[in-house]
Amino acid sequence: MVNKISKTNEKGAFLSEVALKRNNLILLFSISFIVFFYAFIIESDFDDWIFDVLLSALILSCISSLNFRKKKFVRLSYFSSVTLLFLWTDHFVNSQWSRILSSVVLTLFLIYITYSMISNVARNKEVTEVILLNAINSYLLLGLIASFLFILTDASYQELFNMSDSIINFTNTNEPKIYDYIYYSYITLTTVGYGDATPVVPIAKSLAMMVSLSGQLYLTILVAMLVGKYLSKNN
Repeated sequence: MVNKISKTNEKGAFLSEVALKRNNLILLFSISFIVFFYAFIIESDFDDWIFDVLLSALILSCISSLNFRKKKFVRLSYFSSVTLLFLWTDHFVNSQWSRILSSVVLTLFLIYITYSMISNVARNKEVTEVILLNAINSYLLLGLIASFLFILTDASYQELFNMSDSIINFTNTNEPKIYDYIYYSYITLTTVGYGDATPVVPIAKSLAMMVSLSGQLYLTILVAMLVGKYLSKNN
């Protein structure tokens, strides 16, 4: 009997509701700082260091934002370690290929986390604080995924076709930084489209359409799902 109980505990989830809420708030703060407040320090001498530290905090908070089972949590910890390794390798090497590899691994990691969050929201029958935080964080993570997809596509396009121009026309600069891609991805995701940054090549246009459709589908489907769960609970 004792062995059965220990096996059940080993396979079961181990994070409490309070811990999940705290970790999701940390994740929300990390994303918000990157998206909304990083612009204030982008011209400083340590902006690259600050961005990678914030991104590292985001990665670490991602793996504890959902109630994964212990075995899955261990595997995800290895995945996050590899992601951090590629991230900081790119920080010190700072080459085109290191940026490409880092963007690939980071994008895959964020896609898995976002998919897990959306699945958790869909499976849960009640609308709790953690579920609402999951819904908000997954939407914000979609914007970050889009930004790294644009970075990856741009770097790959320039490397494969030996071009120096970006696949996106940024009217304010000829040498776009990471924050320019983040800005463009969220403007595309929310379908605002100010026109100060526009896709130039067909692959960038296709990616922009995919991102904008993803944002609209997310809002319509997930919001309807949350409202349905809330109303069914009250009834």
